[in-house]
Amino acid sequence: MITGEKSGISLAMVAEAAMVFAKTDVAAKARGVTAFLVPLDRPGVSRSGLRDMGTRAMGRAVLSFDHVRVPLSHRLGAEGSGFYQVMQGFDYNRVIIALAALGAAQVSLEETMAYAKERKAFGRPLVQYEGVSFPIAEAATHIDAARLLCHRALWLADHGQPYTKESAMVKWWGPRLAVETIHQCLLFHGHYGYTAELPFEQRMRDVIGLEIGDGTAEVMKIIVARELMGREALPY
Repeated sequence: MITGEKSGISLAMVAEAAMVFAKTDVAAKARGVTAFLVPLDRPGVSRSGLRDMGTRAMGRAVLSFDHVRVPLSHRLGAEGSGFYQVMQGFDYNRVIIALAALGAAQVSLEETMAYAKERKAFGRPLVQYEGVSFPIAEAATHIDAARLLCHRALWLADHGQPYTKESAMVKWWGPRLAVETIHQCLLFHGHYGYTAELPFEQRMRDVIGLEIGDGTAEVMKIIVARELMGREALPY
């Protein structure tokens, strides 16, 4: 039987089943976690939707389990291997999250460049003002660099090499860079950029959520420091 609660689960309001990692050996640490596929219509399962500021289509929710019976046939992998299963997926997911954030930043920048060439102020296109063109040039540089680091991480994964450091790097950098870029694009569009008629406010709200999922920036920097300098770099 499984008893417990997990909050912030993406797609939890629409999913028919969930992969649940539960303690099967209380005395053990990492080796005491096992993965199960739990149908969400089983007795004892309840879900409560969250009212998020962004990515509302994800339908995040709190999942609660009250003495939910799960047959042995629903176990995923060997008993005690759950922690290692989830850790293997983290590195890949973090790179994909970073790429998703950078995609939102890229399209926002492209739209802003087109707008800056058309919109005029004091008789000249906005693109001729360095206060507009320089931030655009900087954002394009940073997005390209972050994307290339994502590609390096995936290249390492394809070649069976460790990429924990690179995935943690792009996970904290990519979403933060996207938020900053989209925010700047919103400002360049003036008061219309602040309205819901343009997509920037929604994109910015959505990308802020990507700063949290699969590990915050602070956690990612701890991982990077550990990969660079060893466990001596871990905080007390």
